[in-house]
Amino acid sequence: MSWVRSHWLSALGLTFCLASTGVVATAQGVEPSGGTPLRLSLNEALKRGLGNALALQSSQLDVEENRALLGLAKTRFLPKLDLVALGTYAQVGTSVGFISNVPTIGDINLSVNTNGYANVQNSFANVGLAINYPLLDFGRGPLKQSAQASLAASQSALNEQQRRTKFDIESAYLNAQLADALIPVWQQSLTLSSTLLANARAIRRVGLAARIDTSQAEALWQTDRAGLADALAQRQIALSSLARVLNEPANQQLSLSDPLQRTKAWPLSLGSTLERSLQQRPSLEALEYQRQAQLAAVRLARSSLLPSVGLLLGGGFNGDRLSVQGEGASSSLSGTFYDVGALVNVRQPLFDGGVSQQSTALAQRRVEQSAVAIEVAKQAITQSVQTWFSIHGASGLQIEAAAAAVRAGNVAVADALLRFRAGIAPITDCLIAQRNLQAARSAEAAALHRWNLARAGLAYETGLP
Repeated sequence: MSWVRSHWLSALGLTFCLASTGVVATAQGVEPSGGTPLRLSLNEALKRGLGNALALQSSQLDVEENRALLGLAKTRFLPKLDLVALGTYAQVGTSVGFISNVPTIGDINLSVNTNGYANVQNSFANVGLAINYPLLDFGRGPLKQSAQASLAASQSALNEQQRRTKFDIESAYLNAQLADALIPVWQQSLTLSSTLLANARAIRRVGLAARIDTSQAEALWQTDRAGLADALAQRQIALSSLARVLNEPANQQLSLSDPLQRTKAWPLSLGSTLERSLQQRPSLEALEYQRQAQLAAVRLARSSLLPSVGLLLGGGFNGDRLSVQGEGASSSLSGTFYDVGALVNVRQPLFDGGVSQQSTALAQRRVEQSAVAIEVAKQAITQSVQTWFSIHGASGLQIEAAAAAVRAGNVAVADALLRFRAGIAPITDCLIAQRNLQAARSAEAAALHRWNLARAGLAYETGLP
C-alpha cells in the first residue's frame, strides 16, 4: 500500500509540472505580437488624450466656426466701399439732323443738308467711389446677438467636451485595468484546475478513481483555458479602445502601469453632489445660450417687416470725347468733369406673403424646444448622479464581501484538495470550491472597477477632480 501511495505522489508531481508548463504556454499563445508597448499611468494617459483627442479638436473647430460667424454678423454694422469704373464707345452714322435715345450719347441736334450724311463718335470713361451705409437696420442687432449666443454656446460645449473626454479616457483606462486584473484570476484558476486534473489522472492510473472524476476535472480545465483566452482577448480590446480614445496610431500597443486598486471614497453627500452637478454645468450653459440664440432669431424674423434706411454716397472723375464728321467738315469736343451725389433709400415692406409671420412662429417653437431641452438635460444629469452614487455606495460593500469570499474560497479549495488526495472527499467538492473561488476573485475585481468607475462618473458630473 505504501508503494502505491509513493507511486501516486511521484506521478502527481510530474503531471503537475507538465500542467503548469501547459498553463504558461497557453497564456503566451494568446498574447499578440508587436513592438514594445507604450506603458502609461492614468495621469499620463489623461495628458496625452486631452492634447490629442479628436472630439476636443472638433469642438474647438466649432468654436472657431461660430467666431467667424460672429465676425460675419458684425459686418452688417460697417459701410461698404466700392470702386466703380465705366468705359463706353459709340459710333452713329446718320442722314437726319436729330439723333435720339442713343446709348451713352443721348440726344444730339446736327445741321445736315438734304441727302447729307454725318458720322458721330463718342468715347466716355468714368472712375469713382461708392459708399453704401445702412442708417437703420432692425435685423443686424438680433443677427449679432444670435451669433454671440452661438459662440458662447460652442465655448460652453467645448468645456463640457473637455469633461467628457477626461471621463472617456478614465473609463477606458479603468476598463483596461479590469481586463488586466482578470487575467491572473483565470491563470490561477487554470493552474488549480490543472492540479485537479493531474491528481485525478494520477489516482485513476493506480485504480483509485472513477472515470467521471477525470472527465469532470478535464471539463473544468478546458473551461478555464477558454476563460483565459477570452480574458486575454478582452484585454487587447480594452487597450485598443484606450488607444482610440487617446488618438494613438493603429499599430501603437499600450500597457498599464497603474494596477486595479481601490481609490478614495466620494467625499460629498447625494444632495451636495446633485447641487454641484447642476451648478456651473457647461452643458446646461450651452443649452441656455442656444435658447438665447433662438430668442434673437425670433427678433430677427420679426424685423423683416420693419423699415430700413440706407445711405449711398458716390463720386467720380469722368472723361468724354465727341467727334462729328460729315459733308466735308469735321469737329470734335473733349473734356473732363467730376460728379458727387448722395442717395437716401427708405424701404418699408408691406406684405411678404406671410413669410415673416411663419418664420417668427418657427423661431418661437425652437425657443420652446430649447427650454424643454434644458429641463430634459437636468433630469438626465440628476438620474446619472443618482445612478453613479448608488453604484459607488453598493460597490464598497461588494468589495468587502468579495474579499471575504476570496479568503474563504482559498481555505475551501485547500481543504477540498487535501480531502480529495486523502480519498475521503469526491472530486466534485474540489470542483465546486475551485469554481466558487474563481467567481469570488472575478467579483472582487469587478467590484473594484465599479467603485472606481462610479467615482469617475461623479467627478465628471460635478467637475470635481
